[in-house]
Amino acid sequence: MLKIGIVGIGGRMGHAVWDCCQGMDGVKVVCGIDRSSDGLPIGWNAEVAPEPSLLKEVPDLFVDFSRPDCSMKVVEYAAARNCSIVLGTTGFTPEQREQIKAASRSIPIVMAANFSVGVNLLLNLIHKSAGVLSDVDLEIVEAHHRYKVDAPSGTALAMGEAAASARHVALRDVMVAGRNGDTGARQYGTIGFSSIRGGDIVGEHTAMFCGDGERLELKHIATSRQTFASGAMRAAKWLEKRKPGLYGINDVLGLD
Repeated sequence: MLKIGIVGIGGRMGHAVWDCCQGMDGVKVVCGIDRSSDGLPIGWNAEVAPEPSLLKEVPDLFVDFSRPDCSMKVVEYAAARNCSIVLGTTGFTPEQREQIKAASRSIPIVMAANFSVGVNLLLNLIHKSAGVLSDVDLEIVEAHHRYKVDAPSGTALAMGEAAASARHVALRDVMVAGRNGDTGARQYGTIGFSSIRGGDIVGEHTAMFCGDGERLELKHIATSRQTFASGAMRAAKWLEKRKPGLYGINDVLGLD
């Protein structure tokens, strides 16, 4: 039996993971972590340092869709107690990413900006397309609900990374986000990002390859968070008995 701890259990993704686990063979949710219980089992308050005595049962694995400050506490806690992590939080700083990488030397971690199978197939298609259409302008447009706090989204950034990798450049050197005012003509080779926030949009991502006389659009639309929760639990089961290391969703799905 795989014992699961859900971090951010009171949030939208936390609820989706909770629902996904109900009735799933070989899985038991033993604790939840959040700022407030919201009627669900709570292990500790995410705004204070993790306290082991507050967990009635230490899980084998944490599924974490929370905020970077909370996730870093979970990473520290898990590394000290040999717990695995499926990490879907976005918005980490480079320094926090290095800390996660360091923790993965002692515990197995699957880290991904998006656990949807469709999105990760999209990333592969973007990588291939960006290589073939190397001289074409690329714009990435993403839309999410009004409560999302980071922009561009982690998935949008992953799309940019996939394209930049195919073009043998660093995304940080070619990324342009939030155009406003007199920006001048578009600079050749840049990758543009636009973010939309409103309503209850679950998640929409579009890569627009804009050439002269034609445009190729690769798009993914999520209509339910259950697709992300199912992907996260697929990763959780895959992670059982894996050696310490930092894995990606491509490892889980067997994609090149």
